[in-house]
Amino acid sequence: MTKRSDQVFDELLLLQYQQGDQKAAGLLYKRWNPRVLKWSAELLRDDDLAQEIAQESWITIFKGLGSLKKLSLFRFWAYRIVYRRAMDYYRKQKRELELEREVELEFSGPDSQEGREVDRVELMLKAIQALPLRQQQILRLFYLEQCSVKIIAGLIDLPEGTVKSRLFHARQQLKELINDMSYE
Repeated sequence: MTKRSDQVFDELLLLQYQQGDQKAAGLLYKRWNPRVLKWSAELLRDDDLAQEIAQESWITIFKGLGSLKKLSLFRFWAYRIVYRRAMDYYRKQKRELELEREVELEFSGPDSQEGREVDRVELMLKAIQALPLRQQQILRLFYLEQCSVKIIAGLIDLPEGTVKSRLFHARQQLKELINDMSYE
């Protein structure tokens, strides 16, 4: 099977990038970004969101290019990254929608009363104040300020993975505190 000239050129760019040539990274981005954007737009059906997912995908692509062994599979590898990013977005949206429905059902049920809602808000505020300051900060930035994980990571100078981990642990601890306080 013979390779087309554009495939050979792409593999050369990939090899140069793996050897540290940043110009090759720029050329690779120029050549492939329209395709990455197209894939993202086809999956998401939203141009703004497709742009965001494409950018996140490029970050992952450039981080992983150093370990890509079969350069001829770059196209499929990049497509899989875009696909996974889009599916992560859909899963996150689904979880948020389910959480909203649960909260809505809980507060709009037949036995709910205005006094009960006030009690829950007070309980939540007490639980948040009982958390360590670091966790309060993460929750405040994420939920009240509606900052993305990426922005929070930049603001507090931590890797995104650490921010996600701290957010997860803060939610878990908050849940435990609320459960403990509601039984008192």
